[in-house]
Amino acid sequence: MRRRTLVPAILTLVLGALVSSCASAPPPAQVGVVRGVAVDTNGNALPGIVVSLRAADGKLFQSVTTGEGGAYEFPAVPIGQYEVFSEFAGYTTTSPVPVKVTPSGLAMPPNLVLRSPGDPGDPQLQ
Repeated sequence: MRRRTLVPAILTLVLGALVSSCASAPPPAQVGVVRGVAVDTNGNALPGIVVSLRAADGKLFQSVTTGEGGAYEFPAVPIGQYEVFSEFAGYTTTSPVPVKVTPSGLAMPPNLVLRSPGDPGDPQLQ
């Protein structure tokens, strides 16, 4: 008879411990994804270009290399304000692209336009 009351008591303690450990777990971090395409001033895709994501405080968050078709992706970016830019192998961003990462998931800024070396719009040639 004693055994019948002991088993439910132990199960209650174990279940209570499991529930309290789940309730005290921190909430998952809210992150999103930034995805876009790097192109030159003529609209041609730029594969193999390093694209960077800079936080609002000016700190570099991450850099990636564009794939075929100039596509890039920054996965698991914490919510907040960022800028996408590139300065690679003579290519420079005509202007950084602002992007807001929200908990809803995917941020797709407009194309990142890069000026190629020797482009007539290059300020170093003026």
